[in-house]
Amino acid sequence: MTTLFDLLKFEEGYRAYPYICSEGYPTVGIGTKIGPKGASLDNYLFTVSKNVAKAMLEDDVQKVIECLARAEWYIYLNKDRQIIIQSMVYQMGSLGVAKFKNMIAALSAKDWQRAHDEALDSLWARQTPERAKRHAQVLLNGDLMEVYKGLV
Repeated sequence: MTTLFDLLKFEEGYRAYPYICSEGYPTVGIGTKIGPKGASLDNYLFTVSKNVAKAMLEDDVQKVIECLARAEWYIYLNKDRQIIIQSMVYQMGSLGVAKFKNMIAALSAKDWQRAHDEALDSLWARQTPERAKRHAQVLLNGDLMEVYKGLV
């Protein structure tokens, strides 16, 4: 079974040294934002081990799960679709995912095709097209292993 940790390690990768992510935020480890957009990497002169990166990820993931646990539309999704939504919140934040109103409405109605289509009709899909395609496919078929087999 693929877990959110496995998925995020694959999608985010691991970097010991701080870097600027595609959206302009200082980031380190397994996609953990460490500063405000546009901040100079000169402010972040440290490295993190894989163990520290994993601990940072665990803390961030716990916050994501706690946030989503209050969303009725999310609670009734199967585990694999929940993991995809968790990954999206990890990447874009809860406010970013909240903008996917049509996708959320489709998920609430169990209209998997429409949820898939709405996920791909977004700035997110244009910015991270391969990740978005994989995530949308899981929203469609509800099966992480079918999409991520051999990748994670």
